[in-house]
Amino acid sequence: MLITGKTDIGAVRSRNEDAFDYGVLPDGTSWAIVCDGMGGVHGGKIASTAAIEMVSEKIKKCYNPSMSVSSLENLLLSSITTANVDVFDRGVFDNSLKGMGTTIVAALVKNNEVCIAHVGDSRAYIIRDKSIEQITKDHSLVQEMLDKGQITKEEYENNPIKNIITRAMGVDEEIDIEFDYIYLNDGDALLLCTDGLSGMVSDSKLLEIYLNTDFDNLAEKYISEANNNGGSDNITVVVMKG
Repeated sequence: MLITGKTDIGAVRSRNEDAFDYGVLPDGTSWAIVCDGMGGVHGGKIASTAAIEMVSEKIKKCYNPSMSVSSLENLLLSSITTANVDVFDRGVFDNSLKGMGTTIVAALVKNNEVCIAHVGDSRAYIIRDKSIEQITKDHSLVQEMLDKGQITKEEYENNPIKNIITRAMGVDEEIDIEFDYIYLNDGDALLLCTDGLSGMVSDSKLLEIYLNTDFDNLAEKYISEANNNGGSDNITVVVMKG
């Protein structure tokens, strides 16, 4: 599997609170994690970095080639749950970090089977047959309003409170993680990103860039497009192609 990723501070923010990591395990199983931190002067970066480090370490340490899909799901969920407690505890014991948290979207890909776990509004997309589809559903206030029919899809896309999330890692001692499972066909791609990309670049443009850019240059091209559109937030993207 091909994997590429990059993070960028964007055109407006003074610091980058996003973090990401990815890798390939000895049997070819691939993984990727993207986080968008929040809270305090340094809290956002600490939360996102800690989450990345803990989840990636547990994946690498606990993964076994004989794992079934249900076992992979449990590995992702337990890794995120453990990291959540760690980030929460840091905020409890250090007042300067109180209330810090992070979104997370993580994927494990084994033999074309994909397990995805997420909390917050960092997203996972699948690109297939010249089409793009959002796999995850944002844990955000405007998503809840859309689900209840209180706003239209057009109002959702341009809503000024779109960045208010309803779930995050590390904010509470317990965490509600959403899980998705999909199957990748040959040639399909997964795109994981923070809202610094999805909030600045339309789904149709994400697809257009993917179809017209060499794989090795994709992450750079996505970040450039987000910055050209204002770059109002940190931007992080990882693309995995089977």
